[in-house]
Amino acid sequence: MHTGPDSSDIVLHPWEMARETLGLSRVAYARLIVEARNDLGAVLTALDSRTAPAPKGPGHTTQLAIARVHGVPEDEVLRMGWPHWLHLVTDDAALLYRRWTPQSAIDVLRNTARLDDARPRAYLAVTGRALESLLKKALSALDHPQPPSRNGSPVTPETLAHAEARLEALELQEAGARVTPAVLYAAARAEHQLLTHLLSRCGYDFATGARLLLLAARAATLCGWLSGCLGEEARAERYCLAAIRAAAAAGAPRHVACYLVELASRHLLVGDPKDALALVNAARVTVRRPAPQLAAALYTREAQAFALLGDGKAVTRALIRATTALTAQERDRTPDPLALNVDETWLASASGTAWLYLGRPKKALPCFVGLLYDSPATRPHTPPSPYSARQFLPVVDTQLALGELDAAAATAHRAIALVGILPPGLARQYRERFAAHVADPAAHDLVEALAEQHGH
Repeated sequence: MHTGPDSSDIVLHPWEMARETLGLSRVAYARLIVEARNDLGAVLTALDSRTAPAPKGPGHTTQLAIARVHGVPEDEVLRMGWPHWLHLVTDDAALLYRRWTPQSAIDVLRNTARLDDARPRAYLAVTGRALESLLKKALSALDHPQPPSRNGSPVTPETLAHAEARLEALELQEAGARVTPAVLYAAARAEHQLLTHLLSRCGYDFATGARLLLLAARAATLCGWLSGCLGEEARAERYCLAAIRAAAAAGAPRHVACYLVELASRHLLVGDPKDALALVNAARVTVRRPAPQLAAALYTREAQAFALLGDGKAVTRALIRATTALTAQERDRTPDPLALNVDETWLASASGTAWLYLGRPKKALPCFVGLLYDSPATRPHTPPSPYSARQFLPVVDTQLALGELDAAAATAHRAIALVGILPPGLARQYRERFAAHVADPAAHDLVEALAEQHGH
């Protein structure tokens, strides 16, 4: 049975994206690399063992051959390491290597507006040493914010007011929406494109430039969050990176801190937990005294990262601190507008995910009770969050880890019911979970239902 062609359309590695920039077949591309490697000669091969560090990925000579095919200097290959230097020849280059100026923030925003025109990717753009460098630059940019100004037809106050009103209306849908995440994403992307157009083509002073940048950062973050709802984690990461640049240029530390936390969640899902910890630490440097809800989110992401690293004591400590922080918010009754979704149910579910990551599904399952027994029947006038279907994935993982296949299939069916038709990225993730169980009738029926939704 075919489980859907969308998985074959996904770019799994930046090397594949680099090949596609040349428009070559795999065979033709491999031939070019072999020719370039032969041209480099035996001298480089002899030097490999003496001068090159132990390579991550292809050998040093092969990497230089690939670089020669793409016109990348040898010193960049050595400085950046594999696979980071490959981004120099893809459309992700601006995310990593543009200087942190007002214009570069606008350029990166403009690049993200074209994300849907490219094939979906399964890898994050900025990781490891590249992420460390980016965080240093982000913190430095916040110390010296540079909002842009531009000559041209002026952006009117009315245009700004209407754009902000529409964006606020979309942000309010995060708690609950009567339309699908895909519809919301299309609307948020339209606002992102409009704000990028205003920044790129219209005239404004420094104050208006700062306001436009912050609105664009909010729009990019919303697009990133909704991309996560749709199961497109790599696309979500790129939107987050654009939002961080824009908010830093606008001089908005609280926004930057929140966007760093959002980016950390992408690294927890498809990246390296050490990178997630680096993002959490950077957020704490950005805002020394975070609001209670943001503090709870920071401790929770920290707990999840430590769980993936196998540090049970650190997980317990961080979750206790997250609960304490959220309790402080309940006393103050002053919700943080940048972290409205962080409440008791969110914290319980996120804690369950941490215990699951630590390999303790029995301890995780009770944390999901609020999700498992909450339903439209109990809240007939409250629509589900766009994140609801995505939120059930760790529940399914927990039930599968406990051998509760029927319960896991029922949970997946419930996720489908919440959105009608799962978007391709999210459907792919659900199919992957049940692929090993298709001999079981419950899993077979679910996988068939997911395939039928997308016409496969």
